[in-house]
Amino acid sequence: MGKDWIWHYINCARREMMYKNRMRMGLRLKSGLRNFSTSTLACLFSILWGCAGHQIIITKDPLSVEEHIKLGQAYEIKGELELALQEYEKGLEKDNTNCMGYFGIGNIYYKKGNLSDAETFYKKAIEYTDADDPRNGLFYNNLSWVYIEGNKDLKQAETFAQRALSLDPSMSFVYLDTLGVVYTRLNEFEKAEEALLSALKNAPDDKDALIQINTHLFELYEITGNRNKLNEVSQRLQGLGK
Repeated sequence: MGKDWIWHYINCARREMMYKNRMRMGLRLKSGLRNFSTSTLACLFSILWGCAGHQIIITKDPLSVEEHIKLGQAYEIKGELELALQEYEKGLEKDNTNCMGYFGIGNIYYKKGNLSDAETFYKKAIEYTDADDPRNGLFYNNLSWVYIEGNKDLKQAETFAQRALSLDPSMSFVYLDTLGVVYTRLNEFEKAEEALLSALKNAPDDKDALIQINTHLFELYEITGNRNKLNEVSQRLQGLGK
């Protein structure tokens, strides 16, 4: 016998008792009706109705933690950041140890340019994930980008990206691309080129990924002044519709 069934059973008994009490009260009123004026009766009925009480039904959130997170991700992809944030927060209200909820909120803050809060939530995502969980690869990667965009310790950004690569080699092209940007900012141009070309080699046939990596190669060759390679990358980007 489930808890919900017991709840309904108890309330049915209460409603039946309330009905019988009202019936008894109605008989007494009927027998003494001639002794009351119209206004007195109206007042009495008003009091009795108010005392009868009202049943308040409180509905529960029907969505699971995972459903809130998936809904948040869908909103995030569509660019509806406020709605995405609300769903991630609802997911965390149900389970405040859900790493994907923290990661999602970190992404929202990153996209809004609030790098300090983004860093906090990415670190929370890492905190609530097993140390060797491959998902930590994405968390460390995005944390690395917080350090890149915030002009923070670039050596720490390198450490985060290397950690991501070791945790999740299946997404190596993402983390190698991040490393390429870190090395470019550190003026370690040979390492930057090696990382970005390796990212390009390991990238799937995905237009967005290829545009991202080639754009970073373009930026590298602009800095180093390598016109031939710059033209090659420029042609690739044109072929990708950039």
